Amino acid sequence: MGFQCRRFYLKDDQCAMKVSTDSLLFGAWVSMGGAERLLDLGTGCGILALMLAQRSAAKVQIDAVELDTAAAQQAVENVLASPWPDKVQVHLGPVETIELPVACYDLIVMNPPYFAGHLVSASAPRQLARQGTGDVWQTWLARANEWLCANGRIALVAPISAELQILSQLEILQLHLKRRCNVRSTPQKPAYLMLLELQTEPVEAVMEELVIRDLQGIYTPAFKSLTQDFYLS
Repeated sequence: MGFQCRRFYLKDDQCAMKVSTDSLLFGAWVSMGGAERLLDLGTGCGILALMLAQRSAAKVQIDAVELDTAAAQQAVENVLASPWPDKVQVHLGPVETIELPVACYDLIVMNPPYFAGHLVSASAPRQLARQGTGDVWQTWLARANEWLCANGRIALVAPISAELQILSQLEILQLHLKRRCNVRSTPQKPAYLMLLELQTEPVEAVMEELVIRDLQGIYTPAFKSLTQDFYLS
């Protein structure tokens, strides 16, 4: 199993959570903003790390963290088979305790296990990937905040249902919203996903909205424009 992007191929058969529209959308939406040291928390098969590698300058270095051994190994294989094998380094271990080679990062992206309210999965790895353990927003945001450079940014993808939980953590950690995009699957449905970009300095947040498919089920021009560097025609 796998997914073919324009410039790289992702194997994901060893990963509990497969390549999804949400991940591709998030990886295309994140602002690079001249970041040179990047961190991807919960990399899975390496999709976000490789999307950022494609979008960044040659000198950029990306560390990617993954808890599951099989997924981390597949991420390594995907990186080595990509055009950017020297830009991405995969680290195996839990976000809560892992030690990384860099003191701080300019951009940290997070795609944590956020389906805590859903039914328990029959697969233990999939359940962990979907649901995590404990309060993932509290632990992952706090850890990311520790790794953040003074002028750095944290970007994350989350379900709308986690909004209050995340906003409460931002207040505790003194992080401020820089950008937000509410995502609808179709025009008549409410937003189900939010893409957030955070920083330490207060700023007037940019509010956006994106609809993935129109009423006929066809990708919208906005979605196609955003993801055109990754999706095959």
